[in-house]
Amino acid sequence: MTLDIDTGLLAAALDRIIPPVDDLPGAGAMGLAEEVIARSRADFRFSDALDTVVNALPSPNAFTALDGEGQDGAIRALESSHPDDFNLWLDVVYTIYYMQPAVHRRMNWHGRSPQPEGNVMPPWDESVLGVTRQREPFWRKA
Repeated sequence: MTLDIDTGLLAAALDRIIPPVDDLPGAGAMGLAEEVIARSRADFRFSDALDTVVNALPSPNAFTALDGEGQDGAIRALESSHPDDFNLWLDVVYTIYYMQPAVHRRMNWHGRSPQPEGNVMPPWDESVLGVTRQREPFWRKA
């Protein structure tokens, strides 16, 4: 089933899943709802999970009318009733959130790839093979 997703409802749920921290807005206030929808639609498993999650939440007006505890309760109920779909949806949410440059800055993470210019590896130490080199071969030569 494919739904027209209410981005306001999704943004409100995202803000409860990943709330604001100091000067960093929550996932919903960061405007990630559209990207969650687009990424989810790229794979039927995630698309079905997104549809299930949104369909299992209260209506947009009912959800946003709830206080924070009420919204958290609705999300917990969703997680209990549809754990597999909830976890797939959460995978998409976390993947997109942790790709954001603002989140990288908040975490003080450089965001570079580890090689060739990222993490520096120490020079190779041949001594780590010492014990192995002293062993007699336990295989036959072919």
